[in-house]
Amino acid sequence: MNDTKDRLRRVLVESLRLDLAPQAVPDTGLREAVGIDSVMGLEFLIWVENEFGIQIQDEDLSVELVDSLDTLAAYVDERAAQTAAARD
Repeated sequence: MNDTKDRLRRVLVESLRLDLAPQAVPDTGLREAVGIDSVMGLEFLIWVENEFGIQIQDEDLSVELVDSLDTLAAYVDERAAQTAAARD
């Protein structure tokens, strides 16, 4: 999951054009720490979908998903595993 979190940090910085090193992105409290609003959150999640080759389900969209790298990394890993299993 650490690799996933590292990739998520990089995607967050790139997608939102943050003047911040990826390593400086905290694990939790992202909305407050980097000022993510709802539009920025959706843009970030679109980048996440493209980076990991997954589809985030509409019913899974939540504030918690974009506020915690731990939560998002677990979700991404689960979706990636499901996507890989569906291809097999």
